[in-house]
Amino acid sequence: MALLITGAMGHVGYETVKQAVAQGIPVIAQYLNTFRTEDAEALGGKVTWIRCDLSDPFEVATVAGKYDIDGCIHPAAIPNDKIGAPIPMRTFNSNVLATQLLLETARQHDWRRFIFVSTGAVYQEWKDKTKPIPETEPPSPRTLYASTKRCGEILTAMYANMYDLSAASVRISWVFGPPLVPREFDGPRGPIPEYLKLALHSGKVDAPTGGDFAASFTYVTDVALGLLEAYKADQLNHTAYNLGSGENYTTHRVFDAIRTVIPEADVSVGPGAEPWTDFTVLRGPLSCERMKEDFGFAPTFTLESAIADFASWMREHPQSFAG
Repeated sequence: MALLITGAMGHVGYETVKQAVAQGIPVIAQYLNTFRTEDAEALGGKVTWIRCDLSDPFEVATVAGKYDIDGCIHPAAIPNDKIGAPIPMRTFNSNVLATQLLLETARQHDWRRFIFVSTGAVYQEWKDKTKPIPETEPPSPRTLYASTKRCGEILTAMYANMYDLSAASVRISWVFGPPLVPREFDGPRGPIPEYLKLALHSGKVDAPTGGDFAASFTYVTDVALGLLEAYKADQLNHTAYNLGSGENYTTHRVFDAIRTVIPEADVSVGPGAEPWTDFTVLRGPLSCERMKEDFGFAPTFTLESAIADFASWMREHPQSFAG
């Protein structure tokens, strides 16, 4: 039986496929429009790649009927308000309707496990950026992206409680790491890929503002491994888990790490939180207590080791920052 991973050409989805393959788990990898042949081939022949519109009931039913699926990890989504706000109906279809269709498919086909990938953005009223956010904190979404993700959480919990589906939401936060290196400035992706790219490309970064911005940046490998632990667990004791370091990192600290891994670069950043707050709300870091208690899992990459690993990958793939 195979694990269905949605959004498998996306940032979190692709890394989750990669880590699942490394653990010997057969994978059905779903994508919609984007398909990178080189990246697919890099993962070898143990992955079955399928194109499927997850908001189309016929296409979802066809996939479920054709493949022997054990369960699903569902990262596929419109990933932020910058992309989603201009297209609210498409965002709803992607983030809510598709989730409901997959949950209903999981119920009908008696899948063993369903993991919905949610976001720390559901905690938009948590103002203390120094205090970790526990899973017991009531979500308080305000924007389209956060609200649609919260809808997915509610549906996931409903299917768990009403239909006895083994399902949970895992909230992740400010994910960074390969292979995602935006070609142009992309505020919702955060300062790490932007400034690491510039430091490697030109050897100089002079950012006038942004040093005081703080977020619980999480390395994509840790995210993928955490999702797989939730998927493989014998049981789920909760319908919602946070996946994060429990610590917020300032952009000043990001620059310190960049100076360490690229000592020849001339990098500096000024005070303030802009431009990183243009598409987000400052909040506290995500705790990871339930994942520690239930699965024995906690992120292992420090900010510094993650940035070093990301920089090493970028050096091995110079087309990611030089073009």
